Amino acid sequence: MPRATLSLLTRNLAILADLIMPLACAGCGDWGASACPACVAELRGPVFLAAAGSLATPWRRGLPPCLAAARYADRVRALLLAYKERGRRDLAGPLGGALARAVARAVSSGAVGATDVHPGRCPRGRGVVLVPVPSNRAARRRRGFDHLELLCSVAAAVLRRRGHRVGIAPVLRPVRHTADQAGLGAAARFVNLTGAFGLVGPARTARLVRAADDLSDGPPADPRIVVVDDVLTTGATAGEAVRALRAGALRASAVAVVAASGPTRGRDRLLAMTGPSG
Repeated sequence: MPRATLSLLTRNLAILADLIMPLACAGCGDWGASACPACVAELRGPVFLAAAGSLATPWRRGLPPCLAAARYADRVRALLLAYKERGRRDLAGPLGGALARAVARAVSSGAVGATDVHPGRCPRGRGVVLVPVPSNRAARRRRGFDHLELLCSVAAAVLRRRGHRVGIAPVLRPVRHTADQAGLGAAARFVNLTGAFGLVGPARTARLVRAADDLSDGPPADPRIVVVDDVLTTGATAGEAVRALRAGALRASAVAVVAASGPTRGRDRLLAMTGPSG
């Protein structure tokens, strides 16, 4: 049997198993909830400034501050993989809630280096526009949905319930084929992704950003643009998204992710590179 066919069959069997037994926790396998309290707790730790880890390279210095809600390991990794690769859309709630915390910290006023975040700190005078990193058509077909747009929708709903002006502007699109990132190091990922994203078009981009920011009475108030991804590893994907926005005269204030892999290293150096987020 061809490898691609076997992979598709395995994935479909896993999705079928999840549909038949939907109350198995995707993080640890315990029964009773799609994500048990212990696994959800892993998504509710302190939001932190996420460096790129030991694979960081000098090109990443142009990135704005990158905030993550959790470490990409163990239970959190299992939750994200089940959501992305096994069609577990029931996990969008806890994962989107974690993303909301990272977004709130990313756009909060004051010191970037604080270790925790309260959603109420999100400045209410300015709108927040979430820009999801784009998925290619093959990935969307394989998954059956756009996993980042769904997480953005959940995160935006969480923040709106707290009274914040939040919109979503899917203004980025893939413009060329890229290789699978799995197994690539930082330098290879950078080469693989350079020039991979573009804007959907000047007029449509401006319309989407205006619509995303037009969420309350009164004129737009210079919205803060936050690039959103699920996982930060070397920073190559986030860096390419920021570059594509800059090429279209849009400035990303921050990057927010559900989880970041590897240890946080060079934290002081990253702060010096990026400056404060306020």
